[in-house]
Amino acid sequence: MSLRIKIFMGTLLVVFILSGAYVLTHILTIAIPDKVTVMSRFPVSSKIFDKDGELLYEIHGEVKRSPVPLKEISPYLVAATLASEDKGFYEHGGISFTSMGRAAYINFRNKSLSQGGSTITQQLVKNIMLTRTKSFKRKTWEILLALRLERVMGKNEILSEYLNTVPYGRNTYGAEAAAMSYFNIHAKDLTPAQAASLAALPKSPSYLSPFGKHRDALIHRKDEILNKMLEAKALTLAEYYKARQEVLVFRKSQTGIKAPHFTKWVEQQLIEKYGRPYLETAGLNIYTTLDLKLQEMGEEIIKRKATENASRYGGFNASMVAIDPKTGGVRVMVGGKDYFSQPLPLGCAPGHNCKFEPSVNVALAQRQAGSSFKVYTYLTAFLPAFAYSPSTPILDRNENFASPGFPPYVPHNYYNRNYGLMPMRRALAGSLNVPAVRTLKMLGVEPVRNTAHALGITSSLASCGLSLTLGACEVRLLDHTAGFATIANMGNRAETHAIARITDKNARVVYEHEQKLTQVADPQSVYELISILTDTNARSFIFGSGKNLRLPDRLVAAKTGTSQNFRDGLTMGFTPSLSLGVWSGNNDASYMNPGSDGYFTAAPIWNEFMQKATTGTPVEDFPVPEGIVRGDFNGQKNEVISSFALKKLKLPSRTIAINPRRTVQLLSTKGLLMAPSARN
Repeated sequence: MSLRIKIFMGTLLVVFILSGAYVLTHILTIAIPDKVTVMSRFPVSSKIFDKDGELLYEIHGEVKRSPVPLKEISPYLVAATLASEDKGFYEHGGISFTSMGRAAYINFRNKSLSQGGSTITQQLVKNIMLTRTKSFKRKTWEILLALRLERVMGKNEILSEYLNTVPYGRNTYGAEAAAMSYFNIHAKDLTPAQAASLAALPKSPSYLSPFGKHRDALIHRKDEILNKMLEAKALTLAEYYKARQEVLVFRKSQTGIKAPHFTKWVEQQLIEKYGRPYLETAGLNIYTTLDLKLQEMGEEIIKRKATENASRYGGFNASMVAIDPKTGGVRVMVGGKDYFSQPLPLGCAPGHNCKFEPSVNVALAQRQAGSSFKVYTYLTAFLPAFAYSPSTPILDRNENFASPGFPPYVPHNYYNRNYGLMPMRRALAGSLNVPAVRTLKMLGVEPVRNTAHALGITSSLASCGLSLTLGACEVRLLDHTAGFATIANMGNRAETHAIARITDKNARVVYEHEQKLTQVADPQSVYELISILTDTNARSFIFGSGKNLRLPDRLVAAKTGTSQNFRDGLTMGFTPSLSLGVWSGNNDASYMNPGSDGYFTAAPIWNEFMQKATTGTPVEDFPVPEGIVRGDFNGQKNEVISSFALKKLKLPSRTIAINPRRTVQLLSTKGLLMAPSARN
């Protein structure tokens, strides 16, 4: 060899060594973001859960992703992925020269860049750091970054991040989202056949879609991967044959939403708080107050009973809200009979003349409450400021209650019959209209409006005048149920809420509902009201046995309501641990059939749900507040009376014993007879 050639070869070797050293130095100094920073760039779906952690809904944009630790991914999917994508993953340092050489040969033969020979590490780099443009420059950066990534992250970390970012089609990224999307199970529960089918998808998610024209190609690819898993001893022979015989059932594309009216209400609250773009990508976990088991039971009852009501009473829709009186948490919200069905009647114009609209949440709509609103009037009468009691006589006689110079206002009872002088207990229990208007006339509209607002009603309740007590002003079923919940909690109001806690994607708590109780009504007054709402005998002269307003094994408070011309039928009620409101009617506020009052259209729904919801739960009594006494008064046997109502009578102290455990004989009616002044 000549000297010239030796010098040339030596120079070439030096250049090669220096170039290699430069490249190696460059690789070692490439700035690779740490794991947290890298993954924060990738969007993560936010999730809404019920109170027990059951998933209700995933909020996401174009990317649907739910990262989970590697230990929560089926080992079958791990094995299938390695067999499919990179069987030498744990041996190489980030790139595979064998795979790259094979890909280079195929690309040269085909005169294209169809093959990349990428390892799992390279694919992770491509997924989270680079564009998908095919070029030699991008491929070079992919190799360099893969080599550097292997120096700053462990193999299991790389594999975990790959399995949490790889696209599986259907806008789903990562194993957990894919398992839920295709099979409605968690990634940790995948069978070998399911795992192999998912591992097949990243190569060509659209072409291999189980719902496309090439399902056979997906099954063939799945079987190939199972063969490789057997060769790698990731499956036993028995597992392999079982997997080959398994018939895969893929979940059809659907909204994937549970408790839809409730969930959409919660989502709107979150959007107002955080904004949709952040919500779709931040990976928040929203834990709500909903009880999914009760919710699904309510949905089934509403759908069935509303369908019966449509043919029997002309009421095409129904709604339900249940609240925990002790916490204010919304346990159930059924906004309509079927979120996923069609508007009725067929061909109607939504927002105009549809008797049923699936997407409308009637629980949040303003509807008249009918006679169920009377409870706020009578509670006001029982408060210390007025100090009336259930035994206070009230006159049931038709008259014009309008002030001079105003149009006549002559309300009538539901059955157009009057009963003369009677105790307030009987007037409220029988839901008589005339005594309720008379009571409101004596109290004034403003005090009753204030009571309703204090208990939880958010509507203005303006411009109704004396018809306020008959439910002429509109309220939301959610608020009305909350008002009854405050009564159930002895006047202690807990803020109505649906969101209990929010954590970020790193499990840090970013919001937690602060439990706060406010005493908004005197407990003695509330107890007097409850004693009426639970009194089956007192309502029997109007409702008979009232079987739909009582439970077989426990005391329950109940009140019906019907708006004018049978537009709305309601039944409201509670136990100490559950307040339930039910509405029935039509979305367009059209009339139901004559006689379709709340007892017939809403009470059967209310009663069935209450019975099922309380089955197996402890029987609770309403606590008797200090100051309440029982006695025979005004001909009423064993009546309950508050201490301030007794004080108003100015009876001799020797005749009164303020003791909730002692029954006394009350002898005077002085000061309780109301002079005349002022429909179910």
